[in-house]
Amino acid sequence: MTTAKIENEVHDAVTAILTDLGVEPDSLADSAVLGDELELDSTDAVEIGLALKRRLNVPVKVQVKGGETVGDLVALVLQEMQRTGS
Repeated sequence: MTTAKIENEVHDAVTAILTDLGVEPDSLADSAVLGDELELDSTDAVEIGLALKRRLNVPVKVQVKGGETVGDLVALVLQEMQRTGS
């Protein structure tokens, strides 16, 4: 699979997970801040991490209080996939 396809797959998975948590699709710009703008909390962070593990088989510790954005989350997943060879 090409790098672009993997990036799109991860982005689509993150978007789907956030939408499942009740985030409006219109709000899901890569620059949207998980905690402040999307109003996600630590419980949501755990749910996102579990969903990423289920969907992509990638363990990721998600942070929502440090100004992380949707784009940061996608980059974190991609980095973890590269690190673990997923």
